[in-house]
Amino acid sequence: MTTNNPYRLSRDVVPSAYKIFLSPDLTTFTFTGHVDVAVEVTTPTTSITLNARDLGLGVATLTSGDQTLTSGAAVLDDTYETATFTFDQELPLGPATLAIDFTGEINDKLTGFYRSTYVDPEGVSHAIATTQFENCSARRAFPCWDEPAFKATYETTLTVDSSLAAFSNTRELDREDLGNGTTRVHFAPTMIMSTYLVAFIVGPFEATATVDVDGVPLRIVYPKGQGHLTELAIEASAFGLRWFSKYFDIPYPGDKVDMVAVPDFTQGAMENMGCITYRMSDLLIDPATASLAEMERVASVIHHELAHMWFGNLVTMEWWQGIWLNEAFATFMQVLCTDAFRPEWKGLVQFGTEREVSLQVDGLHSTRPIEYEVVSPDDTRGMFDVLTYRKGGSVLRMIEQWLGAETFRDGIRRYLVRHSYANTVTADLWNALEEASGEPVGQIMDTFILQGGHPIVTLENGHLTQQPFAFGPATGKSNIGQEWLVPLFTRSLNGGAKTRHLLGTEPLAVTDEAPVVVNAGGAGVFRSRYGSEELVAIAARLNELEELERFTLFADNWAAFFAGQVTAADFLTLARGLGDLDEPTVWGIVTEALNTLWRALTSEQRPQLAEIVRELYAPQFARLGWDAADGEGERTPQLRALVISTLGRLGGDEAIKAEARRRFEADTMDGNLAPSILRVVANDGLESDYQIFLERYRNGATPQDKQRYLRAFGGFSVESIALDMAEKCFSEVRTQDASSTLGLLSSNAETGPAVWRYVVSRWDEALERFPRDTVYALAYGVTTFITDPAFSAEVEAYHRSHALGGMQRSVEQFLERMNVGLAFTATVRPQF
Repeated sequence: MTTNNPYRLSRDVVPSAYKIFLSPDLTTFTFTGHVDVAVEVTTPTTSITLNARDLGLGVATLTSGDQTLTSGAAVLDDTYETATFTFDQELPLGPATLAIDFTGEINDKLTGFYRSTYVDPEGVSHAIATTQFENCSARRAFPCWDEPAFKATYETTLTVDSSLAAFSNTRELDREDLGNGTTRVHFAPTMIMSTYLVAFIVGPFEATATVDVDGVPLRIVYPKGQGHLTELAIEASAFGLRWFSKYFDIPYPGDKVDMVAVPDFTQGAMENMGCITYRMSDLLIDPATASLAEMERVASVIHHELAHMWFGNLVTMEWWQGIWLNEAFATFMQVLCTDAFRPEWKGLVQFGTEREVSLQVDGLHSTRPIEYEVVSPDDTRGMFDVLTYRKGGSVLRMIEQWLGAETFRDGIRRYLVRHSYANTVTADLWNALEEASGEPVGQIMDTFILQGGHPIVTLENGHLTQQPFAFGPATGKSNIGQEWLVPLFTRSLNGGAKTRHLLGTEPLAVTDEAPVVVNAGGAGVFRSRYGSEELVAIAARLNELEELERFTLFADNWAAFFAGQVTAADFLTLARGLGDLDEPTVWGIVTEALNTLWRALTSEQRPQLAEIVRELYAPQFARLGWDAADGEGERTPQLRALVISTLGRLGGDEAIKAEARRRFEADTMDGNLAPSILRVVANDGLESDYQIFLERYRNGATPQDKQRYLRAFGGFSVESIALDMAEKCFSEVRTQDASSTLGLLSSNAETGPAVWRYVVSRWDEALERFPRDTVYALAYGVTTFITDPAFSAEVEAYHRSHALGGMQRSVEQFLERMNVGLAFTATVRPQF
């Protein structure tokens, strides 16, 4: 394939197999290396250009048969991150071996080949070296053709201090004690795959006993002293390996699976083939003290990464604009797998909340198509967002339901078999699904993938119609599309099967007996709206809706409320119809609306809102109480926690606040209730509480303990406390967590503006210190600046003049959400 993209390499020389030799030094944090690459010279040329960044490179030698050529010094291009080796004669066509020596730094940027530290239970500090190569950082560790289309095999040999453990993508073939305090560890060649999936990890790690999962060796690898937190990870991983092998009808394509908990990690996890790396809180957990949400998180992240072993690793996108499909598909598949693993968790219902998060962004004019052209590696950074993962995954769920689960799976199997060990573009998947179903999948999906936004589907007078949904009018260019082919179901509440539709631009008659549910089953990626008569009929029979249908109804009404299309009274009337339903997803939408209302209203109006909160939530608390009852539902504790938090913070319930404080001071907090108790306590804003928060954060017994306190710091509404914590994000908090913590701190209604000004006073330092893929979160709090137009204008001007490259798309969305919030405030205050 040829391309005019200057960031892409030519195919004059193509790699097929790498032998990588690395010697990392964890005292100087440097490494030396050598690579032998089996290549094919396909076109007459005198030079070879590949990717390299932050490496010291020796000359290259090319051996073809009995002929060996030596290049001149490498010519580096910092813009395109390439190294060109020029030879004094034309290279012989055909197979050859390219050899290069190199050196580099084990950096502290959490990308490429980087370092991390941890303190073991005995108080001893340890250093490790690990990798994170997605999207284009393998070039920081060894010279290579660092594009997904250049698939090859990788055979790694690590020479390490003999006291350290070493891991890579494949099983260990042999090791040799070199007699000088170092050991050479040799790993088997990988399957054919892309550079971004290569991994090597060195450090004082321990591992569980190997579990045989139908012939696949599985281990959990962890920092010293954390072995007691691996039980759920082993169980979820073994289940996932079996489930995906059966779903795809293809055996696991690697030779082993190591799940590795890394102390410093920017994302949740990374799907390195056979050597999956995780943020510690997303792999290690104590089920006895964890909340249901925390256990769901661990299982779902594990299942997401395992899905990638087939969809992403075995079959890979041809270029980075296709990364959305890798991530969206893994997001959808994790839901199916986790739902099979623990059906009582109701993962498919919870996935409705994932859809809602994405639609809240997708209703902005600054949204984007799920798939867009990617030129430079920096462009790719904007794809790792809620539109890729959550909207993309939701769109796949929508088409799976519309085609039928078995038909969809048949299409996926065709796709994987046809393209195993190769690269694809998005249309390849649609083609496979069309072959399996006979439906116009590509035509449908293009309307959801290649344009931004989504429709609002209205049922009125027996007909369905669509129009674009937006939270407000466009003030400039809009990325929201104009029309969609909408696959959907309707259902009569008087019984009968769901009716399948494909809605285009023309009104579509609905023959179901009234009252009729739009978006029956709740899988559609669109907003729904009812005519006045239809809404009255549905609202009168809320308890007859399925849980996800009920959630969708409330989410769509909250969106209409925030957009100024319905009144507060209308939304609250709907909320009063919930009764005693134990559904944290639905109550969560009501709580989100009340939180936003509380921010928008004046201090004089808030007591009226507190009365509404008590009216809605006090009966729920009277029914649920503080402690679990025998026989209650698996997700009832989540509703209890939501009720307690809302009554304590927004309702001002003194009894709730007192009991929350008693449990906090005694440090006897159930895992499900702990985050709510901490939010209620932090709301008091006491310096003494802050000091306890700090102590418990620093000494958390599990990764989840530490994360709970870190997230709860944003609840303190005293400026001195907020600014002290903001400073600690620069001096104490791990850099993996710093940007998101500052974003949460700046979201506080009282102290957020002061924290934001503190952050911008150290903006350049933040960009240098924090991992580049996390710094967009520094602007997260601006979505909450919805009461002071002058301050919001200052915020907008600053972020427009300090753009964040490929991540600026997210910042633009934060700013637009802020402006929609300002309009909401102006509209809703007169209603109270």
